[in-house]
Amino acid sequence: MGSMLTGNPKDTFEAFYDAARNNEVLPAKTTYLLHLAAAIAVGCVPCMEYYLKQKEQEGVRDEEISTVQAIVMAVSSGRVNAQLREAEIKLKKG
Repeated sequence: MGSMLTGNPKDTFEAFYDAARNNEVLPAKTTYLLHLAAAIAVGCVPCMEYYLKQKEQEGVRDEEISTVQAIVMAVSSGRVNAQLREAEIKLKKG
């Protein structure tokens, strides 16, 4: 039985990552901040460290990073709130 993956998966990932990181749609700084936000949202500490090391190179201020953190926290807390409401509704329907 053959593999579902063709080529080297690491090379495939790197090509995909490079296309997302160096896209021609969003400004570079916006793309950087989105990558950092995603790293925070999924809890990838190595990713967060990687992006935080690049903040000066990307021209990002500490206030911008704090804002990204606050946005991720707000979205996450909204998810938690919605989950609790969903559980309460299910219990009431019993």
